[in-house]
Amino acid sequence: MKEYIKGHKKTLILLFIYALLIVLAFKVKDILIPDEGAEVYGTRLNEIDKYPIEESVYKKIEETLKKNENVEKVSYRVQGKIINYYVTVGEKVSIADAKKIGESIPPLFEEKALSYYSIQIWMIKENKEMNNFPIVGMKNPASSKVVWTLDREITVPETEGESDEE
Repeated sequence: MKEYIKGHKKTLILLFIYALLIVLAFKVKDILIPDEGAEVYGTRLNEIDKYPIEESVYKKIEETLKKNENVEKVSYRVQGKIINYYVTVGEKVSIADAKKIGESIPPLFEEKALSYYSIQIWMIKENKEMNNFPIVGMKNPASSKVVWTLDREITVPETEGESDEE
């Protein structure tokens, strides 16, 4: 055995280094990419089955919102524990009226769902010149009311050649 080791000393050293590099590569991979097979949301959605929301609830909310003459489009998207509502309102709708429309969404859900899901409400206008929109409201499960982004004033961009200085 000693003769074999002496005769193949360089080969054995290279094999040992190669094996060490493979083990080291796996350790580095584990550090850089932890929990490779884990869920995106981790364990946050483990109890989501206890709080189901039927598709009919979403449709009812959409129909209720569309009854308002100021609402042009309604869509929603559920991402984990967050329900996003995108509501496009007419050009003449004020920020206060848009907020009232948005605040009518959470009461249409059951209390059980409201205690688990966060609801984000995106109030949008198609007209890009109305740059005080979109406004976003958030209803957290721990809160009973919708909190809105800060109101912005409509700003008019300066056109080339115009200047306040003379």
